[in-house]
Amino acid sequence: MTNHIPNSPSMYKGFTLIEVLVATVILIISISAITLIYRGAYLSSDKANNHIVIKTALPSILANIKLEIRGKSNGNETELSGKGKSWETEYSWQAQLEEFKAAPTRLDVDTGQFVTPPKKYKLWQVTLFLKTNKMQKQYQYKELGWNNA
Repeated sequence: MTNHIPNSPSMYKGFTLIEVLVATVILIISISAITLIYRGAYLSSDKANNHIVIKTALPSILANIKLEIRGKSNGNETELSGKGKSWETEYSWQAQLEEFKAAPTRLDVDTGQFVTPPKKYKLWQVTLFLKTNKMQKQYQYKELGWNNA
């Protein structure tokens, strides 16, 4: 007759159910944490990419708006607007006339009198709306235009 000692290592091989369940729970928690970290990094990267797209297009958009405002400043309009697309960014803008002034008075050396030049310079308050696939931004700034007459 063979003597088997209860609970001896030779009799029971493998893991118990509790050990398997604990290992499974630890594995699931680890995978969930890694997934959340990866998702957060992906969202941050995507958001940063959208900011880069807008910031890359912004200088050319501002130059286009400046040219349009300076071209339209000869008229009597008090409101201007426009829209377009640059790079991957759609934009629209509106400008309101804030001030319409002349250059400072100057001394005419021939007559000895101060001369006030005609009104020429226009200060515009510009509101710019930018839109990419996943992001929208709004900017406000001032732009100078003038009459060529």
